[in-house]
Amino acid sequence: MENNKLTAIILEPNKANFDEQYRALSIEESQSFVIGIKEYEEEIKSLNDKLKALQNEKEKIDLDSNIERDKLFQQATDRYNQGGEWAKGETYQGKKVSHAEVTYNENLKVTEKKTAGLHAKKDKEIKELNIKLEELEKKYADIVWVWELAQKRSHEPTGANTSLKRGEKRMKLRLSRHLHGGGFAWVEPFHENSKPTGSSKNGILVHTTGGDPDIITAEWYGYDQAQLPVKITQPVAPMTKVQLHIYTKSLYGVNIRVELKANGKTLKANGYIMAFTVYGTKNGLKAKEPEFKKELEESKDMFYAEVDIFDYSAPASVQPPAGAMTGHLLGGLDEKSSWLPNVQKAVLDLYVDPLWCAGQQKIMIKPTIHFSGKTKALEVPLEVNCTVKPNIEMPVPGNKAVFVDNIETSVQAFHPCGYSFFKVNDGDREVDLLEDKSIAPLDYFELVAGTSNNTHDITIILDTDTTECSFDGKPNDHEGHVIDITEYPEKKNEENAKEKEKSSVSGSSKVKAQIGDKKNHVAAKEELGFEGKLEVYTKTDKELKFKSRFIYDLSPFTLAGIQVDPIFRYFWLGNGVPTNTYLVKTNTCRYQQSVAIKTYPDVAWSLKLSYKNSTVEKELWGNQRYADTDKAKFKRKPQKWMPAGDGKSIGISLGAKWDKSNEYDATADITKQVQKLLDSLGVIGKFVNSVFLGEENKKQEGYEEPKPENQAALESVKDKEKKELEKTQQNLDAARARYRNAQTDREKEKITKDINSLQRKVDKQSEAYKLKLTRSIAKIEIQWPQLDAQFEWSLENIKKHGPYYNQTGVILQGALELTPLIGLTATLDFLALAQRAHPVALALIAAADITMALIGDGSQITCNLTAAGTFGGKVQGFLNTKTKENSFNREDRNAKDKQVAELKCDLEFKLEISVKIKLEKKKLFVKVTLTGELGAEATAKWTGRAPIDADEYGWFIAPEMTFEGLEVKGYANVEGQIGDKDDTWGSVKSTNEIKWQAIDAWKEPKQWGKFYFPSRKE
Repeated sequence: MENNKLTAIILEPNKANFDEQYRALSIEESQSFVIGIKEYEEEIKSLNDKLKALQNEKEKIDLDSNIERDKLFQQATDRYNQGGEWAKGETYQGKKVSHAEVTYNENLKVTEKKTAGLHAKKDKEIKELNIKLEELEKKYADIVWVWELAQKRSHEPTGANTSLKRGEKRMKLRLSRHLHGGGFAWVEPFHENSKPTGSSKNGILVHTTGGDPDIITAEWYGYDQAQLPVKITQPVAPMTKVQLHIYTKSLYGVNIRVELKANGKTLKANGYIMAFTVYGTKNGLKAKEPEFKKELEESKDMFYAEVDIFDYSAPASVQPPAGAMTGHLLGGLDEKSSWLPNVQKAVLDLYVDPLWCAGQQKIMIKPTIHFSGKTKALEVPLEVNCTVKPNIEMPVPGNKAVFVDNIETSVQAFHPCGYSFFKVNDGDREVDLLEDKSIAPLDYFELVAGTSNNTHDITIILDTDTTECSFDGKPNDHEGHVIDITEYPEKKNEENAKEKEKSSVSGSSKVKAQIGDKKNHVAAKEELGFEGKLEVYTKTDKELKFKSRFIYDLSPFTLAGIQVDPIFRYFWLGNGVPTNTYLVKTNTCRYQQSVAIKTYPDVAWSLKLSYKNSTVEKELWGNQRYADTDKAKFKRKPQKWMPAGDGKSIGISLGAKWDKSNEYDATADITKQVQKLLDSLGVIGKFVNSVFLGEENKKQEGYEEPKPENQAALESVKDKEKKELEKTQQNLDAARARYRNAQTDREKEKITKDINSLQRKVDKQSEAYKLKLTRSIAKIEIQWPQLDAQFEWSLENIKKHGPYYNQTGVILQGALELTPLIGLTATLDFLALAQRAHPVALALIAAADITMALIGDGSQITCNLTAAGTFGGKVQGFLNTKTKENSFNREDRNAKDKQVAELKCDLEFKLEISVKIKLEKKKLFVKVTLTGELGAEATAKWTGRAPIDADEYGWFIAPEMTFEGLEVKGYANVEGQIGDKDDTWGSVKSTNEIKWQAIDAWKEPKQWGKFYFPSRKE
């Protein structure tokens, strides 16, 4: 035949959900449909319409003939009634009739002859049409149908479905339950001696919608010695290769994610690569042999699987459980084709990773399935005996999570008008935004650029094919209109320009500006605006090439309420940094995408900050990056020093460079911010001091309140010397009063001696009292922060292949040294503790049950509380804030819960106590002598950490401390004797242990938040 191409059409239901553009039918799961052939339907309709028209014409001929008969009869009747010649009789065909009847019969013969002629003509035409109908049926008698699964756009029909009767021009079809979900079937008519086209112009895609997707069950399978699948019924060893068969409903073609858990913990899908190290050589020495080592490449929480249709007709195949969605598909070849049983399920192949068994004797692996916005946990455990050592290593790539996409569920993907890749190239990187099928197509591409001197050409490349566009020849035809750039930063300039010149540049505007205050201003050429237009080099359906740039906003800007240079708008380059956007849109039948090409500022910053406990202005590090790093982008200005009080000094230097040629010394703009940072760090030292002095204590559970007599004893110690001084002063005043009242010289002489003695005593006590009140203060020394920080940061394109390849990241490089962040050296004795009502003193008195009666009279109390240690250190390296790649902790470079580096704390409190009590009392002629000794020693450790990392605001240090508390634990030995001066009547001995919380422990670590260098952007 000359034209074998036929077109399938939907005949029923009348209001079918049929997308004409994509030639796709969506039906309910229980719904059937009737399909036909457009060409046949049109031809048979045309013939039937003509046949019906001829039948109508024949009926009209008969109708007109009857009308003519009636008309002739009436005419003859009227003539006969007129009489005359019409009524005269004549012989006609052997009969005597009137002339009117003779005329009627002759006219009737003429009419009947005419009618017969018309009938004959129409009958001939009807006969010819019936012949054509017979020929039409013969023409389509060899019609066969493709009715099979279509998984990809590349699908090519295999041929006729032999279960469908040959020559059927109309068929009623439906999809079996095991084909319900998102996957498509293909139906197409063709002549038996030709081939199906597989084109959407001829066939139709069919799939079901509106179902209730579900996971029915799952089963674990392993392999026997013949590598045939066998159901697992007992524990398996690590490194066993297993399969998880997941039986589904209404999910054909749908991608699902499988999360494996053991003891509530997600088991990672670990992918491995084979890495090798090549050693260099020098001085003619033989190089070491290359080393090969298997390394963990990636680790994900989910495995991927796709629901498909599986044939289980073979005896050795996995048989589905009861309730599975089963059905039949036609299989085999030629005459041997037959209906084969199939089931809807997903199959996940994996190894039992030995890492899952770390620290475990046995684990029970249970799957949780994530599908169609739902989650279902299955109680189908796989028991792993972790005590068995695997006899093989994990092969490459191990359990790498690979997205499976063998079955398309989007009808757009089948349309021939479109492209299969979308590549963006900036000269260094080329990214296919459609490459990773496990995620939605990427809709952005980031790069770092300047305004004029650091621009980049962007090339977008597609493999576009619009030859079968659904709108071919119409105004919406995609040919010639596939790629368009709709938004770009230069657009505002074009809107303001008087003349619209395509792909032209009018230049830029540079003015000389004074930046900074009168003392620290810098004269520089600053580019304050850009007046150019968008430069487009190539624009076709397969390629778009244009120049991208970042246009700096240099309008007035304030930072923390202070007006600073506009470049500070880009001081920190993390989240929230201003960007420019080039919005590119594509339009095809298959894809309609919007992709944002985002340009980021190319400004680079360099900071040097020093804070010294000395008036010596010295830059400890040179004006360069730390060792073993790339060359600095520009040379920073030397530090500017300023006094900071108490013999301290601050050195600052901050510079910026952008668009290759613009530089700015920004030191004067951040002085107040730096002072704020250093003042805030001092809060840590003050807190440590207050803890040492017991000012942070709160009531702790498990410890009794001190008794009133214990508190009174503490007050007596605290006020003892003061009271003794007051008593001596009172005696001196009394002596002076007696002197005034003395009557004789002898009395006055004696009183004068008493006054002189008391005065000397008052002077002595007063001097000692004052010394004891001040000596403890001199023994507390807090070492305030002393730091050197040098950082450089800028945005850079991420050139390492991976999930961030289309993005930019902030690269931070530098070093931080805190010597220390905080330090403490202190000693307080019992008297100093008592003078301040320190909890240690109260703890001691309460623990030893010392009352006022036991103070003095030969009792001895010694108690020393000391503190010593520092919190600080030095770190240096680099960090990419987006990828987490860094030179600090390479093993954890991609772990999101790991900071870049960490300073450690080495600080402790130590308490030593010794109490000796001796008291003699005479009562009822009985002498009681008590001797007691109490001793205790305690050490309290501070555990401190200060993570150093970076976020969207910059470098920061986040100190936190944990204090385990200072608890007095000791012993008390008491011996007593009873008797008179001549004899001892008896004795008593007692040993007791004591415990008292002297300084509280912290239930939660003490945190001060993040301290940014130089300060957080506000």
